[in-house]
Amino acid sequence: MLQPKKHFWGKKPGFDIGDVLHVLVNISFVAVIYLMVQYWHLAYLAVVIIFLSKWRVLAVQPRFWLPNIKANMVDLIVGVSTVALIASSPADWIAIFWTVLYIAWLLFLKPREHNVLIGIQALWGVIIGMIAVFTMIDFIKLPVFVVALVWIVAWASARHFFSNYEEPHYRTLSIVWALMVAEIAWFGLHWVQYYFVFDVKISVVAVIVAILSLGSAGIYHSYKHNSLNKAIIVENVLFVTALLAVVMATSGWVVNL
Repeated sequence: MLQPKKHFWGKKPGFDIGDVLHVLVNISFVAVIYLMVQYWHLAYLAVVIIFLSKWRVLAVQPRFWLPNIKANMVDLIVGVSTVALIASSPADWIAIFWTVLYIAWLLFLKPREHNVLIGIQALWGVIIGMIAVFTMIDFIKLPVFVVALVWIVAWASARHFFSNYEEPHYRTLSIVWALMVAEIAWFGLHWVQYYFVFDVKISVVAVIVAILSLGSAGIYHSYKHNSLNKAIIVENVLFVTALLAVVMATSGWVVNL
């Protein structure tokens, strides 16, 4: 895929030819992915194409390969998760819904560099990644595999978030956060529940992790901008507690041991 220009959707009005090509190439790319998964039943090949679309990651000296792969992990997670969700969609309109979200990711969210928007990128990465993992029923029968996938998703998203703040301990923080999310997923495997929003299947575990991520990110953002105080901590704790209470009250308590 073509890389976004620095001022894409920026301050200057109108498109130039590069902007038009960027939009057309990305929409065409996602359209091909949709057709391959939904109509040609080539989901595995679609995943391969998503990896091949990141060819620039390896178009450098080998010593830069691993850092580039880490930097592009969230984008890969969003792409692969989208393929999984399209493949498991029970209706065409749901598959189109995930496809449109992927287009929005590529055109509007992924190119952004503001701290808050990068936080949203990380949040979307962990949400869609966990929804995809818990949507694949065959994966749930392999708990170690599920926990490993969740750890990778959480680690990549946390790394994406922390590294944007020039956090000196971002490696350790990312690993610790990923471990916490993996533990939540492990317990969640004994309590597999879903919300159905217009027939879109959303794992309760993904909702819980999203709520905890929002609260933690809010506190960390305030800390890095030297605006953290008791009121902000209380506000975020109450926000998280209230949302978790709603989740607990609206979810079925069917334990799977």
